[in-house]
This record gives sequence, C-alpha cells and structure tokens, in this order.
Amino acid sequence: MKPKKKHIILLFLGALICASSIAFTTVLKKQDKISAVLLTKERVFEAGNSIVLDFELSTPVRTQLFIHSSFGSNVIDPDDYHTARFIVPEFMAKKKGVVSYTLLGESGSLYDGEIRIIPNTKTKIHLESYIGPPSIIAGGEDYTMQIVIPKDSFDNPLRDSTAVLIGHQFLDIEKESIVQSKDMIGWTNIFSYDQSGRILLFSKVGETVSKEFSVEVFPSLPENFEIKSNRKHVYADGNQITEFITSIIKDKYGNVLSNGSLVKFIIKNEKGLLLHTQGSTVNGQAVGKILHPDHKDTWQIKAYIPGMAESNTLTIAYTQVLDDFEVKFDHDNRKITIGPLVSFMEQLIPDGTIVKMDLFKDNQKIDTKVKTSSHGVVRFLLQEGFYASGNYDIQIKALGIQKEFKNIALK
Repeated sequence: MKPKKKHIILLFLGALICASSIAFTTVLKKQDKISAVLLTKERVFEAGNSIVLDFELSTPVRTQLFIHSSFGSNVIDPDDYHTARFIVPEFMAKKKGVVSYTLLGESGSLYDGEIRIIPNTKTKIHLESYIGPPSIIAGGEDYTMQIVIPKDSFDNPLRDSTAVLIGHQFLDIEKESIVQSKDMIGWTNIFSYDQSGRILLFSKVGETVSKEFSVEVFPSLPENFEIKSNRKHVYADGNQITEFITSIIKDKYGNVLSNGSLVKFIIKNEKGLLLHTQGSTVNGQAVGKILHPDHKDTWQIKAYIPGMAESNTLTIAYTQVLDDFEVKFDHDNRKITIGPLVSFMEQLIPDGTIVKMDLFKDNQKIDTKVKTSSHGVVRFLLQEGFYASGNYDIQIKALGIQKEFKNIALK
C-alpha cells in the first residue's frame, strides 16, 4: 500500500522541527559555556588616575560594561570591539566611592564585581571650613563650632583619621589642638572667655593652611545700673530739655555693654500718667532726652534694658515758671490777647509755648482753641460767622495757670 502524499509531508515537517530543536539547544549550550575572567589585578584606585578593567573571554563575543556609582549609571563599550577592555569614564574615576560593574554579553551577564576609589593624597590638599555661630556671649558657656573638611584636588574628602590642626587666638591667648577627621570632617568647639573681643581661628592639614576666620565675643547680660539727670534749670517752661544719663553699663565680668543697646526711660508724673524716652548705648552709656513739662510737676524716672536689667528710681521736681498772666478783651470781646507771658527772670517766655482756650455756652463746651506764643503773646479771634452773639464762659490755660471768665458777652 503506497503512503499518501499528505503523510510524507507531515513526516518531513516533524524531522525538520526535531533537527531545529537539536541545533538551538546546541547553540544555547555553547553560549552558556562562555566565561569571563578579570585580568586587572587592582581593586582600589586613587581618584583621578586612569581606571582600566580588562577581561579575558573564553569565546570572543561582543560585550558592554554596565557601571554604577554614586554619580549614576552608565553603559560603556570596549575601547576596541575585538577586546573586552573598558576604560571607566573620567567623571566617575575622579570621585571617591564604590563603583560596581557588570560585564554584559550577548546572552546576559558574564561577570560582576566592584572597585573602590579613594582620595588622591598626592594632589594638593584643599580645606573647606565652616564657622558658626559668628558671634557668641562672654562667660565661658557659649561656644562656636569650627568644622574643617580636608579634600583632594578632585573635591573628595580625605580618609578618616586625617590629622587636622585647629588653632585660635584671643587677646594674649593662643591655642592649638589636633583632631582626627571622622565621617569626612574634623571639628571642635571653641568656648568663649570672660572678656569680650574677637577670636581669630584657622586650620591646617599638611602644608595647606585655611584662611583666617573671626568670631565676635559680645558682653554677657548687663547688670543693674544707675541713672542721673541733667537740666539747665528746674522750671516747668515746656521748652528746655532734661537729659537722663546712665552709668557705664557692664556685665558681671566687667565687660562694657555693646554699642547700640537700647535703654528705655519710663517717667511717671504726679497724675500717674506715663511718659517715655529712650537712648542707645555708646561706650556703655545711654542718654534719654525729654522736654520739661509746661506746668509744675514731679517726675519719677526708672530706666530698663528690657528683660535684662533696670536702674534705680530717680525723682525730680519742676517749679512753676510763672504765677499769672494778663488777658485783654477787645473788639466786642471777640479779640482775646493773652500775655505778655513773663518767665522766671522777668524775660519773655520762649516762642512756641502752648496756650489753650475752652469756650462754654449754657454750661456745655462748644470749642477748644490751641495756639503757640510769639514774642510772649497769643491772640484768639472769635469771628461772628462762627460764634453767635451771646454770653460765653471762657477758660484759658498756659504753663499750668488756669483763668476763668464768666458771662463774656460777644456782640
């Protein structure tokens, strides 16, 4: 019985598939047998030096090298496609750290490994320095920190236990100490002294010296202080100035308080009202200024450096500058002249003295007028268009003296 044509075709296809499977299996086995050996013996390299990774393959195939470091990942080709010799990129070769790599063949990974890059101590050492805070308080409790990062020319921190010389100078004191770097840095705390002033700091590694830094040591909290007053006369003329002057303010170590420190002067008068002035220290002293009152009064003054120190309480009295003044009514009582105002030595009161006039009608205040003196005289005009004819009560106040006039008829 002759085989059919269809059966012959099926047998031929089956044989072809079997042959293909055997051939593919043979190729896979052949590729699986590819191996690589690293010929480069070094595992540690100095930053900046050329890094070459050379591999020997059991079977020549096309390869690539996958590299990973703290700077990222990269895939590089061999310097010659007929070899498995790779040069690590310069930007990676300059930076300290671990570089891991994987040799890739056509069938996958052929070799895994890692190398370590260390700082290059043969290059010039650079110092990165930090100082902070830039100002501290005298007394030995406050301190500043000096931090030094020694690096090679490629900006890599030098290895731990690098000797760092740290020194400072203050007044006639000079100190140096050697610290060992750890976790990339060498550091020390510099505490303040009892005196105020400026600390100069430096550091050194090998032959490299840092630039000079400075830290200001300011006085500590001020101690309580005294105040006194200074005035040209004791009269309440509302014109002259009284000065309040502090003693030289110091801290408990005898340091004079820093210039520009604010001192507030609080003044309490006989009525219990509070006035205030202030001044900033210069060479430890502050001066506050205020005008004399314009009437007889007694002041109690106390100074404060808010939240830190205060002064004694100072009491000063002001004497009435005049006992009486003249008031003249003209032009149907619509022109009122006050003065001349005469001061304590029978001289005209200084220009600018305040005079106030209150107008009342039917026991109700209807207006208040305020003017300042000129040549010892003040004049008030009550125009017809604003003030109707009739009887008014008038009060006039000047320099603590008050006069009242009843039933003044305006026509």
